[in-house]
Amino acid sequence: MKYEIGEARANLEYVRDMLDQLKVVSGAKSSAMLVYFLDLAKLEVEDQLARIDGDAGSRRRNVGA
Repeated sequence: MKYEIGEARANLEYVRDMLDQLKVVSGAKSSAMLVYFLDLAKLEVEDQLARIDGDAGSRRRNVGA
């Protein structure tokens, strides 16, 4: 189970980093709508990462109980 969470987290971190790179490569600065969608996607990834971290933290607390 731990491996699956770690792999999911690594994949999401990769996607988050690639979204930043897409903004650079696409020249998104000149397109407000593209910047908006890329930022929206990044926020979604960060939300999923926070949920993974929260779930992992609650599992650690439950194991010690």
